[in-house]
Amino acid sequence: MSEEKKVLNDNEMNISGGMIFNAAGYEGDPNRPWEVVNNDNCAVLGCFATKEEAIKEAKKYGDYSYNAQETDWATVCRLRTNPNTY
Repeated sequence: MSEEKKVLNDNEMNISGGMIFNAAGYEGDPNRPWEVVNNDNCAVLGCFATKEEAIKEAKKYGDYSYNAQETDWATVCRLRTNPNTY
């Protein structure tokens, strides 16, 4: 009997990603300071060497106005402490 494994894409997993954050001086890999973070809780979804790479990845999460929007450290901290839930 063969078991077929299904790989879920980000939309099927309900990942709301797309904001970008320059983590240089705050956290993460100094060689890849640009982070794509989840819009609801700022969990890191990927790290990139350049802002352009991060923007390209962030736009893969859908055509939303906030995807590829740069956010600041205060917002990252707030959303990690009090995530958006609905």
